[in-house]
Parts: sequence; structure tokens; C-alpha cells
Amino acid sequence: MTYPQLPYPDDRPPYGPTIQYGGDFPPPSPKKSGPVIAALAAGVTVLGLGVTGFIAPGFLVSEQTPTAPPTTVTTTSTKPSDDPKDFLKTLVSALDTRDATALTDLACELKRPSVSTVIDNASAINQVTLLDTKKISARRATAIVSITTDVRRAKVELTVTRKDDTWCWSDARPAERTRPTTSRPTPTTTTTPDSPTAGGKPVAPEALAVMQKFLDSVNAGDAATAKSLLCTDAIATPQKVDELVGYQPNLKIDTGMDGISSGKESVQLYLSGTAKGQRLNGHAANLWATSYNSPWCIHAFRAVVV
Repeated sequence: MTYPQLPYPDDRPPYGPTIQYGGDFPPPSPKKSGPVIAALAAGVTVLGLGVTGFIAPGFLVSEQTPTAPPTTVTTTSTKPSDDPKDFLKTLVSALDTRDATALTDLACELKRPSVSTVIDNASAINQVTLLDTKKISARRATAIVSITTDVRRAKVELTVTRKDDTWCWSDARPAERTRPTTSRPTPTTTTTPDSPTAGGKPVAPEALAVMQKFLDSVNAGDAATAKSLLCTDAIATPQKVDELVGYQPNLKIDTGMDGISSGKESVQLYLSGTAKGQRLNGHAANLWATSYNSPWCIHAFRAVVV
């Protein structure tokens, strides 16, 4: 079974291991610069879309009461506003209330994969705050929002576009920000046989903690927690997490194999254990964590089963 590489927006080259069965890590790529697709982006909660009336036949009118003929009402159409601010506020409201249905309705027909990722992970969102809006052109606008989940907080740029006089949500990506000028402290402890390495160096404790939490979650069948650890621009999808959990895995980091690191913000480690009742080791399973534009999170994983 093969899982194809997801398309990448703009002109950025693909990076990291593809989510597929078989194969080894590709050569690591340098970290992405500028905004990358973000999955916890701003959803779209239309005020009112979350409220649906459920009226059963005869609920308001008794069976004996004749119904009046429909009344003809003259309506006038109003041209949609050129100002996207109201739409952006509606989008943010939908995300804040985790209304996946409203988010789906507000998304463009032609949209970036990150938008679908955000919608799929809407249930993991705790709070969304609108920070700023900007109209780029007559048919494009953006909003910067702060999105909080149980494990992290990140700034996300939402993009909306106008087509046929209607605004819709087309993209979501981490907002550009200045990276901290101070580098992460170098571990002073000596690497032991039980400590994983990547590129011959110890793995950052924060990265290791996220990777271990992800493995603990899938091993325990807790797909929701595992999904909440996915990066907003992850190659891995929530559906792949469900698939892995369905294999009833018992995986752990293989400390006997040196992983791959393409810098301080990217770590790939090999796994060993079982999945779908099959023994996995060597290059058959791996886990990739990054911290490009947010705290450490899971970017991709692979488990080769037949």
C-alpha cells in the first residue's frame, strides 16, 4: 500500500520522508523559510450556522389546523460587501467554536490542503483570537490569528479570496515571525545507550517528549491526542493516524539506530516494535518531528505493513 506525497503549495520543494510504506529517509532538506502551510489555521464559524432548527411535522401546527397558503414575499438582493473583515470574523468565530460544518461551508472549492487539515483537526482547538486583518487586493485578504490547543499556541495566517462576488477561505499557514535569537541549550549530559541520537548528536528533550507522547498515544489507541500533536503543516494526516491506531501498534524509538537531523528544528528517528501483528524494525518505521514555526510537533511518520 502506498501513500503518495502530499502536494506542496507555492514553489517550495518537498522535504522529509514521504508517508508511504517502504523506502528509507530521503536526504534531509534545509528548514523552510517564510510561511509554511499551517493546519491549525483559522476556521470559519459563521454566527448562526452552528444553530440549526429541528422541527418535526406537526410540532408547531396541530393536525386539525389547516395551513395557510404560502405568502409571496418580494425580496431584494444585496451585493456582497467588498470588505472581507466580516467574513474573516465569521471564519475565526467558526474555528473558535470548532464548527467543522461551518468551516467546510466557508472553505473555497479550490483550496490549499492545509484548509482541510485545519477542518479535520478543529476538535483539538481550545481558543482562537483574531489579532489583525489586512486587505491585500480587491480579491484577497488575510487575517493573523492566535490558535491554542492543549499542547501549544501558534500564530496562523488565514487567507480568503473572492470569486464571483463571494468570499471564501483558501489557505492557512503559520504566520511569519522572528525566530528567537538565543539558540537552544546544548545538552550537557553524556549520551547513554538508551538515549536516541540524530546525526550523531543527542535529540532535544522537547522533541523527544513530543515524539514519545505521540507513540504512547497511538499505542494506547488514543487517536485524538495523537492528532493534536500533528504540526499545522504536517505531511501526516489525521486519517493516517486513525489507520496507524487501527493496526494496534506497539512501537518505540529504536535507540540503537542513529536518526537524521537537518538542523536544530528537524529530527527523524527510527522505530521498532509491532503493528498489525507484524514485527517492524530497521527502516520499516520512523517518526519525524519539527519546530519550524511552532513548538515541537509531529510532521510525519511511517510504518511498513502488508
